[in-house]
Amino acid sequence: MRITRLSLHGFRNYADATIVFSDSISVLVGDNAQGKTNLLEAVVFLSTGRSHRVSDEQHCIRQGQTSAIIQAHTENASPLDLKVVLHDQGKSLFLQNQLVRKSSDFIGKLNAVLFSPGDLELFEASPRSRRRFLDTEIGKINPVYVDALSKANRFLKDRNASLKAPVVDEVMVEVLTERLVEVSVDVIRLRSAFTQRLNAHLTSYYQALALSESVIGITYNGVTNFDPQTADRLRELYRKNRDRDRFLKSTSVGIHRDDLTFILDGHPVDEWASQGQRRLIVIALKCALVAVIEEITGEKPILLLDDVFSELDASRRKALFTTLHRNTQTLISTTDLHHVSDWLHDSVTVYTVTDGHVEERNRL
Repeated sequence: MRITRLSLHGFRNYADATIVFSDSISVLVGDNAQGKTNLLEAVVFLSTGRSHRVSDEQHCIRQGQTSAIIQAHTENASPLDLKVVLHDQGKSLFLQNQLVRKSSDFIGKLNAVLFSPGDLELFEASPRSRRRFLDTEIGKINPVYVDALSKANRFLKDRNASLKAPVVDEVMVEVLTERLVEVSVDVIRLRSAFTQRLNAHLTSYYQALALSESVIGITYNGVTNFDPQTADRLRELYRKNRDRDRFLKSTSVGIHRDDLTFILDGHPVDEWASQGQRRLIVIALKCALVAVIEEITGEKPILLLDDVFSELDASRRKALFTTLHRNTQTLISTTDLHHVSDWLHDSVTVYTVTDGHVEERNRL
């Protein structure tokens, strides 16, 4: 999969811009606050249907304008035209120039994997952040997961509302509990399988990037394991916590409390790993995601690397370029071309980004 053309109108600091990207590696170079990250954010919008930087997406509309448009033409198994329009009523998603009614029909049509400096907070952030990571990445490749998670969230909300009622309708609570159990089994199954797939690749990428023999693993801390008895164990958990839930007026156990633990050589990353090791673990995680997405979909996603080189020494910058997936369209942002100049080759295209203007500089 690759983007052949990206057009922005009224998005962030871009008035109007159209960029034709390289099939392989594109390096976006420019000073801070010129629009490099905005370009990557635009691609994330086209992949996930939302921004990875702000919750209020009205902030993405250029000052003085009432709407913003992100549009791209992609080439993969079949060419696609994707468009996101931000406006005062929210946003509209278009696929093949047709309005999409359900976001699940849009998400993942263009698949992109992003590394950003904010990802380094993944290890010490709340469990919610790690669940969001799982939900985003699985959701891009599996509409069944999107549907199951959406139903689970709805049943959870209704169950909590029932528990908060002045007089609790016990029958309704039990009905909602059973529905929550049924969809939770699918969520647990898919989260567990996805974590196992990541683990199959994570250590090899980390060792290649870190130039070490360390072992990395992810432990999925679900409400329960996945096996043929998962539903029965969930029912028992809800039964044991029935009185507690009624006292707290909320659901105290379930997939909404799942978490991930990252392990480095047998030790939790958040307690053991240095800042440099954490950066390399996150980069390895993104490379593993590329491999897993290709395994599942049969197509390589687009890899987005935002300011990935700033804290890497020369040997690890070289290791990253060596490790990057071949035939994967990759967009890299940097403030200093010297970070990558030693590893540039004929398939790399350099773009200069200056105050919302993008210019292809040269092919090296």
